[in-house]
Amino acid sequence: MKLVIFLSALISLGSMSKVSADEFPNMVGTWEGTSEALIFGNALYYKDNPSEGITRQSSAHFVINLTHQEGRLFWGTMTSSSITEQWIGAFWNDGASFKAVDSDGQVVGRMIDKNTMEVIYTQFGSTLITSHVVFSKK
Repeated sequence: MKLVIFLSALISLGSMSKVSADEFPNMVGTWEGTSEALIFGNALYYKDNPSEGITRQSSAHFVINLTHQEGRLFWGTMTSSSITEQWIGAFWNDGASFKAVDSDGQVVGRMIDKNTMEVIYTQFGSTLITSHVVFSKK
């Protein structure tokens, strides 16, 4: 009986934290930010690729142009000075945290406010990247 009461309480708490489709932040628009990155290998977004395999710090300016959103799902492109890729993402139920991907990496992000998002990007394989970017909506 105690287990039933506990599970009922847990389920009701979980449902309280869910948001409806119209409560997700509006992601459509242009977002800009500059990364702080650690890189090992030949990274397309970063121009300072060395001829030997060393880990290095770098930065690059990025523009995310999100053109569509349906509820928790959003998509568009991410561009730097040298490349443009598709960028797609989805919000968690808290309405602030999200995951996104491009063609070769993953993003974990959160909304700081309606015009600011903070992301950590990771890429693995022959090129390793981890970077932090705060994007502002323009």
